[in-house]
Amino acid sequence: MRYLEKIAPLALCILLCACAQASNDIATSAPVNWTAERGKKVVLIDPDVELSELTFGGVAEPRADWTQTGKNFIKADIASTLLAKGIATATADSVTDPHEVQLVKLHGAVGQSILQNYILKLPTKKNNFDWTLGPGVAALHDRYQADYALFVYVRDSYSSDSKMAFAILTMSPTGAMQLGFASLVDLRTGRVVWFNRLASATGSLKTDKGAAASVDNLLHGLPL
Repeated sequence: MRYLEKIAPLALCILLCACAQASNDIATSAPVNWTAERGKKVVLIDPDVELSELTFGGVAEPRADWTQTGKNFIKADIASTLLAKGIATATADSVTDPHEVQLVKLHGAVGQSILQNYILKLPTKKNNFDWTLGPGVAALHDRYQADYALFVYVRDSYSSDSKMAFAILTMSPTGAMQLGFASLVDLRTGRVVWFNRLASATGSLKTDKGAAASVDNLLHGLPL
């Protein structure tokens, strides 16, 4: 899995241009018909977010302060977006329950596999969008009385002053990149019914306006 974590975002970066790119998939075998499912609730899982600073040598050093700021903006923007749609929500803030922590990690692993499948088609998947987090998500249904869960995974990096200066001097890329994906999971089946991937060499999760733009791209095509 460590291998997938490294090659999937890298390959995605190579395939996409410098502007923000988003592309989503909906499970045709288990579509979401929100109009016919009025009264359903979505639980917003605490986003898996990490913001890092790229050193002159290209090493990504996580920044706890930036990460917390970015996570707060993402949570607020997602909540306001769903509120504007009139969607009932529950919030799973600061996930500490061991089972829920594992579900967040599982979502990250499954999301990386989905990204890999866009590049190197897996024999059992190919063009079929058929992914699941398994029956363990039923615990979220029972605890939050929700029908779907929205999981978000984002990694964002920013160049240090020295790396930025070097990039300007040599007219070379900084290497900074914003990568993420979001999944809507049916808590009755565990199926990933919608998935959206995002890659951008611009934007900032450290500002309210920048985070709002990123969330708008991240939730593009959400079938709710």
